[in-house]
Amino acid sequence: MSNHKANVSENNSKIVKAGAAYVIGNYLLKGITFLSAPIFTRLLSTSDYGEFSTYYSYEAIVYILVGLALHSSINNAKYKYGERLDEYVSSIIALIMLSTGAWLIFANVGYGFYGEAFGFSRAVANLLIIHCMCSSFMQVYNVYISLNYSVGMFLKVSAFNGIFNIIVSVMLILTVFSDQRSLGRIVGTVVPIVLIGIYIVVFFFKKVAPSFNREFWKFGLVYSIPIIPHGIAQVVLSIFDRIMIRDMVGAAANGIYSFAYTIHALFNVVATSLDKVWKPWLYEKMEAKEYEEIRRQGTKYAFGMALYTVMIVLAAPEIIKVLGDKEYWGATPCVIPVVLGGYFTFLYTLPSLVEFFYGKTKLIAVGTMGAAVINVVTNYIFIQAYGYIAAAYTTLITYILCFVFHYLMAKKVHGNVIYDTKKLLLISSVTLAIGLITIFLEKYWLIRWLLLIVVGLYTIYWGDKQFGVVKKVKAKMSRI
Repeated sequence: MSNHKANVSENNSKIVKAGAAYVIGNYLLKGITFLSAPIFTRLLSTSDYGEFSTYYSYEAIVYILVGLALHSSINNAKYKYGERLDEYVSSIIALIMLSTGAWLIFANVGYGFYGEAFGFSRAVANLLIIHCMCSSFMQVYNVYISLNYSVGMFLKVSAFNGIFNIIVSVMLILTVFSDQRSLGRIVGTVVPIVLIGIYIVVFFFKKVAPSFNREFWKFGLVYSIPIIPHGIAQVVLSIFDRIMIRDMVGAAANGIYSFAYTIHALFNVVATSLDKVWKPWLYEKMEAKEYEEIRRQGTKYAFGMALYTVMIVLAAPEIIKVLGDKEYWGATPCVIPVVLGGYFTFLYTLPSLVEFFYGKTKLIAVGTMGAAVINVVTNYIFIQAYGYIAAAYTTLITYILCFVFHYLMAKKVHGNVIYDTKKLLLISSVTLAIGLITIFLEKYWLIRWLLLIVVGLYTIYWGDKQFGVVKKVKAKMSRI
């Protein structure tokens, strides 16, 4: 029994360390991006910034179609195929390549039908598809290495992409594409990820030669295809508002609104980093039927992220002024609802992972697609009536609805509620209320920063109580 407890403690320690490393490493990488924000807001006009944002919005949609969402099947494939997992991954990499070839043919043959509507040249359309293929490879790689909490490799690949993305973009904007700066930013983004894509293909094909395995392809497609509409709906929820703002208000307004998501990235870095360890941990606990542990840790997870959300919204106006030029300061009214929307995005991943575990991907798609339709309709109505700021609030509302739906569906799939409903409801309601109240405190910086100090100190106290962070730091310092 004592050996079992020791193993559990050692495993939990490994997970906490991996989660912390993902967050710290991602922040170091995002730190590069944040430092680059003042560079690109000065190198690119608001229109150029908006055009690049629109390209990225399309990339997020097309990447799901090109990659067939096959990366989402890897966690389940681990339990189905065991030691044959490398063979499975190599096979789906080959399938993604075939899909890419088909999309390149379609993009070039059908360019006359969509080119004018999308506003991209044929060359950019081809770059977009290659970009999407390599993004798919990178997602496959990240899921694969997260199964063993391999933080080091994740950070190396991400660091290469983050650093060279900025360097190549700046060089191209200042030289070859000085008259087409948004294009320079696009090409600068594509080049590093293509190099990463080549590395990943070699990495997997060296492990196991690619095979056209019907069983693997069938499993991957049956699991993943229903997730494609879910993935597209997620994109619609997260970035389609920017496409609508560009078309309904203008590229400059889109540039300002998109800049608000630079602050959202502060939250998103932590959420996506922790998800890389939470998902495999949750799968392990679901497999072992340790539901009480999931319930307990799920509440802590939601509360910790709520504290972080509150700290971001309290400091948001000052962060915008540090990162952006004056013409971008108009993003301030959008930031708080955008960050709150990010919190509910994180929150709905908790129940949706239960649906993923049981392979109920069709239910996942239905819920997210429904929320996306509501988002598009409400955006269309309220952007026309109140301008681009309305999109931040309609998106927040749809994320709340999305969380409610997936929570109910997870209960139906599992047979009962895994998480503590009352505590999650209390945590999310208080977070939402504090965020909305903070909107009225924008000009009262002293009040906001006093509250920020209080919340920050409490977060340190709470984090130390849960994970013994201060004690561990003191122990390491004493050895120096």
